[in-house]
Amino acid sequence: MESAILINVKDRPTELALLLQSLRTQTYQDFDIFILDDMSGTPLTNYHFFNCVINRLKLEGHKVFLRKTEFIHGVSRARHVIVEWALERDYKYFVRVDDDVILETDYLERLKKVIDEGYDISSGVTVPMAGPTFVRDPKFLNGIINRVIIDSDGKYIFNGDDCGMGYTESRILPAHHFRSCAMIKRKVHEKVKYYPTVLSNHGFREEQIFSYKALMEGFKIGVDTGAVNYHQLTPSGGERPTTNMTPFNQEMFEKFTKENKEALLKLFPAEPKMSEQELMRETNLR
Repeated sequence: MESAILINVKDRPTELALLLQSLRTQTYQDFDIFILDDMSGTPLTNYHFFNCVINRLKLEGHKVFLRKTEFIHGVSRARHVIVEWALERDYKYFVRVDDDVILETDYLERLKKVIDEGYDISSGVTVPMAGPTFVRDPKFLNGIINRVIIDSDGKYIFNGDDCGMGYTESRILPAHHFRSCAMIKRKVHEKVKYYPTVLSNHGFREEQIFSYKALMEGFKIGVDTGAVNYHQLTPSGGERPTTNMTPFNQEMFEKFTKENKEALLKLFPAEPKMSEQELMRETNLR
């Protein structure tokens, strides 16, 4: 198979089964599946519906590998461990997908087309599942998605998050960072790691730090605004800490940015501070 689907999961068996079913119906089927269970309370194989969909995937020609960690790893460590596991086999591409998303049938096909356009990491948009989808004309992105602007001290002037909504049309755009699910070339994972990290187990901002590391190595990130996955925003399971560690992780993210400001300024040139009106113009929601 050409690609390895990498799924990190913790206490979300139902969501995982829905994700696996959406993988069954992809127009792109050249993949095997790796599942790393980060110490779920109940083993996944105890769930009949999970076993059913796994057996069907195997019958349809996919290898499915399942492991459980020996201790709780948290997001960044678990992301890295599953990559190292899959790198033992000869896959060209690695597709990280969250355990509480459902992929549109052409999601993987679209990510592969972004790769074929010359990008090393490709991603799409992550739309909330339960509510109406806000859509946006991609022309208002001004040629780049998830745009970042930092000043000469490495402080954020603007940190775009444009991939949490839908778009009026499909357009492949360069990105300063990706959100959630992504297809990644083998050579990226051979040079770029998710850790060492000072983030908490919750791992907020781990994909943006990974994006920056990849960009600093000379790799390119692209996003197709027509590649859609639906986020269930599951409040239970996952790497949920007993306390809100998001502010701490944001602080560590900003510290990482300042520590690497010289390299990042070459990627995200410092610009005059944008007015509130200019920043609002970037959203253009309707």
